[in-house]
Amino acid sequence: EKLPDPTVLPVLLASVYHLKKANCSCSVYLFLAYEQLRNPGTLSRVVIGDFMSYYITNMKSFKSYISFAEDQIPRGFPTIDMGPQLKVVERTRTATMLCAASGNPDPEITWFKDFLPVDTSNNNGRIKQLRSGGTPIRGALQIELSEESDQGKYECVATNSAGTRYSAPANLYVRVRRVPPRFSIPPTNHEIMPGGSVNITCVAVGSPMPYVKWMLGAEDLTPEDDMPIGRNVLELNDVRQSANYTCVAMSTLGVIEAIAQITVKALPKPPGTPVVTESTATSITLTWDSGNPEPVSYYIIQHKPKNSEEPYKEIDGVATTRYSVAGLSPYSEYEFRVVAVNNIGRGPPSEPVSTRTSEQAPSSAPRNVQARMLSSTTILVQWEEPEEPNGQIQGYRVYYTMDPTQHVNSWMKHNVADSHITTIGNLVPQKTYSVKVLAFTSVGDGPLTSDIQVITQTGVPGQPLNFKAEPESETSILLSWTPPRSDTISSYELIYKDGEHGEEQRVSTEPATSYRLQGLRPNSLYLFRLAARSPQGLGASTAEISARTMQSKPSAPPQDISCTSPSSTSILVSWKPPPVEKQNGIITEYSIKYIGIDGEDVKPHEILGISSDSTQYLLEQLEKWTEYRISVTAHTDVGPGPESLAVLIRTDEDVPSGPPRKVEVEAVNSTAVKVSWRSPVPSKQHGQIRGYQVHYVRMENGEPKGQPMLKDVMLADAQEMIISGLQPETTYSFTVTAYTTKGDGARSKPKLISTTGAVPGKPRLVISHTQMNTALIQWHPPLDTFGPLQGYRLKFGRKDMDTFTTMEFSENEDHFTATDIHKGASYVFRLSARNKVGFGEEMVKEISVPEEAPSGFPQNLHSESSTSTSVQLTWQMPLLAERNGIITKYTILYRDINVAYQPVELPVVPADTTMTLSGLKPDTTYDVKVRAHTSKGPGPYSPSVQFRTLPVDQVFAKNFHVKAVMKTSVLLSWEIPENYNSALPFKILYDDGKMVVEVDGRATQKLITNLKPETSYSFVLTNRGNSAGGLQHRVTAKTAPDVLRTKPVFIGKTNLDGMITVELPEVPSNENIKGYYIVIVPLKRSRGKFIKPWESPDEMELDELLKEIARKRRSIRLGREVELKPYIAAHFEVLPTEFTLGDKKHYGGFENKQLQSGQEYVFFVLAVMEHSESVSYHEFHSSIFLNVFKKKSSSFALERAIESETCTATLFSYSHSLRTLSVNY
Repeated sequence: EKLPDPTVLPVLLASVYHLKKANCSCSVYLFLAYEQLRNPGTLSRVVIGDFMSYYITNMKSFKSYISFAEDQIPRGFPTIDMGPQLKVVERTRTATMLCAASGNPDPEITWFKDFLPVDTSNNNGRIKQLRSGGTPIRGALQIELSEESDQGKYECVATNSAGTRYSAPANLYVRVRRVPPRFSIPPTNHEIMPGGSVNITCVAVGSPMPYVKWMLGAEDLTPEDDMPIGRNVLELNDVRQSANYTCVAMSTLGVIEAIAQITVKALPKPPGTPVVTESTATSITLTWDSGNPEPVSYYIIQHKPKNSEEPYKEIDGVATTRYSVAGLSPYSEYEFRVVAVNNIGRGPPSEPVSTRTSEQAPSSAPRNVQARMLSSTTILVQWEEPEEPNGQIQGYRVYYTMDPTQHVNSWMKHNVADSHITTIGNLVPQKTYSVKVLAFTSVGDGPLTSDIQVITQTGVPGQPLNFKAEPESETSILLSWTPPRSDTISSYELIYKDGEHGEEQRVSTEPATSYRLQGLRPNSLYLFRLAARSPQGLGASTAEISARTMQSKPSAPPQDISCTSPSSTSILVSWKPPPVEKQNGIITEYSIKYIGIDGEDVKPHEILGISSDSTQYLLEQLEKWTEYRISVTAHTDVGPGPESLAVLIRTDEDVPSGPPRKVEVEAVNSTAVKVSWRSPVPSKQHGQIRGYQVHYVRMENGEPKGQPMLKDVMLADAQEMIISGLQPETTYSFTVTAYTTKGDGARSKPKLISTTGAVPGKPRLVISHTQMNTALIQWHPPLDTFGPLQGYRLKFGRKDMDTFTTMEFSENEDHFTATDIHKGASYVFRLSARNKVGFGEEMVKEISVPEEAPSGFPQNLHSESSTSTSVQLTWQMPLLAERNGIITKYTILYRDINVAYQPVELPVVPADTTMTLSGLKPDTTYDVKVRAHTSKGPGPYSPSVQFRTLPVDQVFAKNFHVKAVMKTSVLLSWEIPENYNSALPFKILYDDGKMVVEVDGRATQKLITNLKPETSYSFVLTNRGNSAGGLQHRVTAKTAPDVLRTKPVFIGKTNLDGMITVELPEVPSNENIKGYYIVIVPLKRSRGKFIKPWESPDEMELDELLKEIARKRRSIRLGREVELKPYIAAHFEVLPTEFTLGDKKHYGGFENKQLQSGQEYVFFVLAVMEHSESVSYHEFHSSIFLNVFKKKSSSFALERAIESETCTATLFSYSHSLRTLSVNY
């Protein structure tokens, strides 16, 4: 390279020379940015000198270096503040070489190792430089998992634009540990079962890590080319023999070994043949030799009867080699053997040994003892060997006597050596003898048989044999027996009784071998005897046997059910068992059913498994203050009996858990507030609310101040309270709580209210009435104004009216004149003063104006209806301002307009506003006027109104009435004379005259539709053809409410006969409901389609149906009707849950006709109600169902085609008689 300054060249050449002399293979390149130096010649020498002084100082062969003056170093030149230090680290550990430098600008730190730059990018991140900012700059070198190649001399180099500074070198030494191998987890010994498996683990450590292998004797079990380092697991399977396995660990520093012993366990050997050392009638004592050198855990003794196919019985856990086996049968041969058991299992059994137990007296009596007569003095007795002879039977003893009450030792005895039959002679004829038999061995006598009876009479049968009784059911017992040895039995006589003290009953049966006795009581003990009869007489009866009938369900419920409520959530139920004679078995348990009637939980509950010894049970976790229906049932093993009569009881009261609702607080004035509330939610009242408490306290800065106060109102229906005596302009907190007899409940959330400032007191008020229908009101300010007055407010009006006139005045006004003051009326005046807070308390004064005669006449005089001889008149009272007092009566003045001076005056007392004028002339026009009276006299007559009576030969409709009232329609009806033939239509006005319909009077009825449910309507029937204004009739009716919204449900498809079943609605019980009708309406076809003539049954005129209902029952019509008409298919007093349409049966006198193929139908339900008056309205809470279904020709399936809206609560009324028929659908 060309160097700009020749003075630098000698120094560079000297540096290269000495580096090569020091065997350094690297080339040194020095790049000088000469143009950036302020003093090129001097600074170049300084940089080169510093570089050479760093490297050449560490070369022993170079004894001098070039130095420059410190003051010649440029400003900002890097400085090594902390250089690397000598460090020793173990291999695989982390080494960190520290370095910190400063300069201006901040230098960049790099590292050199053995004079070469350290490359941190080619070692997978093992060597990295750690950098951090600040002053000085830090740049440590971190070497992870250090290796021997990392050892060397390290230098830290700081470089910036001012130059480069090298730190003093520091050596890093990497130390390698040398540890001979050792076992960190040596192999362990194992015991295994024959054919078992085991894994042996061997782990060795050292430095370097050793290789590990397994050997069995001199055989290598681990391949040489697959020898693991540090850990080796030997897997052994199906091990049959014990062996020693050697684990060998080896490295360059040595070889070590460890041995694992694998022991294969073995089952014990069979013990020696057992030896019998002692024998009794029921036990055998055995001894035996262990036969095993190894310890035995215990022994098992096996035994069974010799030559038996049954398995051995075992006696487990025998710890010794001597044992007595008890519980054996006398004089029986047994086979014994012994099995040894160790911790591996049981070994094979020993050789068996056989032996016989000793004799014993028989433990059972001879079997099937029979006796029969050979002659009148000799009997033949025979028997069979006992079931348990317990030895060799040596003989038998037969005892007999005529007095069985004597002890058997006093009986006569007859010994039999070796036979099962004997005869006994020299007996007394015509006597009954009792006979017993026993067997004996060489050890002693066995038990006696039950005595049998025999009558010493020729031809009389002996006792039946094997008489048994077996219960078959709770009411029957099967008796069976074996006939006595006689060929002349004609019948049997059965004697039985119910219990020890029951009356004996006798039954004669055919000569069979069994008899079923029926009609018995459940779970009862019966006693039986049986005797055989021949033509010669009745033989001796058998010994008495007993049997008990099976159990049955109890036939009566528990008795004396009582309930108490010890707490608000529990009920104690007490009872007594059913009567003993009706328990029909052993009572095994009781159950309790209960259901809440008025609570939130209305599901039925049942408590099962109550002990039969219990006579009470505590029902817990119930709802508070809730009425429950409770019943108790007794159970036997067969099942439950009937439930007891239900007991109603309410749980005890408790404090309300819910606060009063909708608590509101309103400031009334400066010292009082009004607190209002609603009662707590019913489900959280938990008792009868006795009253309410209002708690309040004064508040300052959001905190209570002073003592809380309480106001109590002891009224259950109280819903507000005025709290007075408060301080003006003060904030209070109010809470309300309800209380029962148990205490007060939860409080409502606090409500904050501030009282207003003080308002003025009552003003002073003076009222003066004048003669000009006016009143002068004068007032003076109140005594307590609590600040400047801002005005007054006056409210006044008639006392008998609800509306008052309100006026406000300024603070300077002090009087007012009220006009239009009516005579004969009382007026109320209320005056209050107002300040900045508001209006104060009102001063109230009343005045009464004296009465006078009315100054006005009655209003709106008109005729309601008329006949040929009468007119019904209606009018309204005079105007309020013109009445001048209380109307006491009216006077009607009328006259024939053709007679000028003969008016008739009629008083109307009491003061009714309607009057019927009778005794009039037919087809005559009358002039009518009316006036009102007070206590002071009559007022003026009204303007005259003319009315004309009907001609004698023209009679208008009569008996205008409501025939049927539905939810949205009313059926009106009237009557006309037989000769009535007028073409002039009638008019019906309703809805306050807003609606008018015309109808042919000869139709005698009209269905008014599209009305509102549960609404009152007035209907006027009029004939406008008369020149005098027409005739009128008026009736009123109220439509039924719309309260139900359910429909019936079709259940499945139709069957082949075209029938379909529908599920009918549930209806509440109502004593006024007298029956239900199922109505079916066939739809007519038009142009191939079925037409539904109305959307609701409200629009259907049900005349034919009403006639059928009125007749109650009709004759059954045979054959098809030509015209399709609605018909009643069924009548029920109680509506069933299901009904099948078209089943051709009769229900309540009505035929449920078969549905025709291809025809479409509508059906609904009618309910009949009865009430005493014609003008009355009832609600029927049922559902109206309009369902359309079709019966197809091909499949005869009925399907729902159309479902209309639900209609409810419709009433039909016949008002012709006192007994009214009402139909709801």
